[in-house]
Amino acid sequence: MKFGLIGYPIGHSLSPALFRAAYADQPFADAYDLIEKTDFAEAMRIFRKDYDAVNITAPFKETAFAEADESDTATSQIGATNLLLRKDGRIRAFNTDFWAVLQLLRRHMPPIGQTDVLVIGCGGAGKAAAYAASDLRLKTVIANRSLERARTFCDRLGGMEAIALEEIPAVAHNFGFVIYTLPVAIKEAQALHGLDARIIEANYRDPVLQGSVRRYIGGREWLAAQAMFGFKLMTGIQPDTDRMNAVINITT
Repeated sequence: MKFGLIGYPIGHSLSPALFRAAYADQPFADAYDLIEKTDFAEAMRIFRKDYDAVNITAPFKETAFAEADESDTATSQIGATNLLLRKDGRIRAFNTDFWAVLQLLRRHMPPIGQTDVLVIGCGGAGKAAAYAASDLRLKTVIANRSLERARTFCDRLGGMEAIALEEIPAVAHNFGFVIYTLPVAIKEAQALHGLDARIIEANYRDPVLQGSVRRYIGGREWLAAQAMFGFKLMTGIQPDTDRMNAVINITT
């Protein structure tokens, strides 16, 4: 068995270390490579030739979805994938970001109080986060630089609302969760400082909000959660979650 990660840039990725920790007792523990290519078509050729399954990260999650022969319901609705599995000549797409955010929302759900969700960003991670929140029947709003892009997604799925980034300062206090999926800082994010909301951030390499908000749930927790689902799909073997958490300093 051989596995990997497609994306660019990914030299910083913790996924190989997570995989080794997950399967330290298995002979394939080191069979996880970084396929770091700016050309997605080239990366796909490598995957099709040599690999059983690959994770997908930015900027290719939506492009990769189009390469799949089939996908589960959640992945089809989201229109983006972070895991491609090759079996019997066919490629199946999954979205474990969706399952990770479901878990994070359930884990950190307040016993009482505000639970509406604001998702900032409408790329692959943002769409997965919004669909997860909506699946839990939480009121979900997506803020995005391209309002048209966010509206198109919301209209297709139904039950969600789209707003422009400029509206964040006026409405941020209305939400119990804010899920920040952008890879860079935006000036509107300053409105999140001091909120009682639980802030979930996807980016673990260069986090924007860590240390500046009161209730912070970092990208490493998101990374570990999606990897636990993903690695089992890839290998068919339950990963060692305690070792995975330990290697990236997550406590549960």
